[in-house]
Amino acid sequence: MHPTAPAAYIAALALAVAASWLLVSFVLRHAGRFGLWATPGERQSHDRTTPTGAGLGLVLALIITSVLLEHYLAIDPGWLLIVIPVIGALTVVGALDDRYSVSAVLRLLIQFAVSFALLGWLETHWLELDWWHWLIGATAVVWVMNVYNFMDGSHGMAGFQGVFAGLVLFALFARQGEPALALPALLLAGVCAGFLPLNFPVARIFMGDAGSVPLGFALAALIGLGFSQGALSLAAGLLVLSVFLVDSTLTLFKRVIGGERWYTAHKQHIYQRLIDHGWPHSRVLLLYQAINLVLVAPAIMLAGMYPELAWGMAGIVFLLLTTGWVAASLRLGMRK
Repeated sequence: MHPTAPAAYIAALALAVAASWLLVSFVLRHAGRFGLWATPGERQSHDRTTPTGAGLGLVLALIITSVLLEHYLAIDPGWLLIVIPVIGALTVVGALDDRYSVSAVLRLLIQFAVSFALLGWLETHWLELDWWHWLIGATAVVWVMNVYNFMDGSHGMAGFQGVFAGLVLFALFARQGEPALALPALLLAGVCAGFLPLNFPVARIFMGDAGSVPLGFALAALIGLGFSQGALSLAAGLLVLSVFLVDSTLTLFKRVIGGERWYTAHKQHIYQRLIDHGWPHSRVLLLYQAINLVLVAPAIMLAGMYPELAWGMAGIVFLLLTTGWVAASLRLGMRK
């Protein structure tokens, strides 16, 4: 790696943070003119009408910094030619959904289409995929997009997770000598960090579908690009998003088993139930990020140092998170 790389990375991170803060601030000032409001409802955990659509500024910052820095630093072609156009398109769809409510079927079709586009790039350049790889891979990418969207319901939750995931992926890729993958991960962390002062501790604006869905795709794409190029194990990639994956997946299973209309809006994720039981948003955020720092990050580090232990570490983490989810669900149920 070039000796000036650390300084270049710091400059890139600062640029991403500043660009995101400026563009999200612009969206905040003008959101009302375009009817971008999030009202308290069946899914939201806030108690007052708040501007939304911050994803427009956040994703635009990610696109601009990626394109600008491509002239000076190495960036993976898959990021520039697939991920950047896709997150731009998803942001437009998300903004329309934030404003007008786009059909769930249409959104799902678009999400599968962009997932197949990503897999097509990976197969063309890196992987040999059978039909079942396409099916499972596309479903997994779509699920990650929706998981990130589901978990964007509390002050700072999606933003801090983006910072954590981006920095962890940056460290993993840099350690493997993959600067072209490390830089996009760092930029993703930076734009999430730039958004946070406007979303935490008190949310002045929400990310909205314009931000959460594209971020979910970007993270899934980074994991896919890293895995396909041998820079990241699939187990480590799953661990990066494990806290979000467990809460969303088990909540979905619970609703399906309970015979509920699982496809409708709700507030049954553990983080939402904690807020409904009186926990402040900051305390909920602290819990989730403490789990990331104390449990998930060390497991990822060990998985990176000892690849033969990666799936074992992932299994232990997911088992512990599942146990914690069940215990919390039972306890919160008894306190109703």
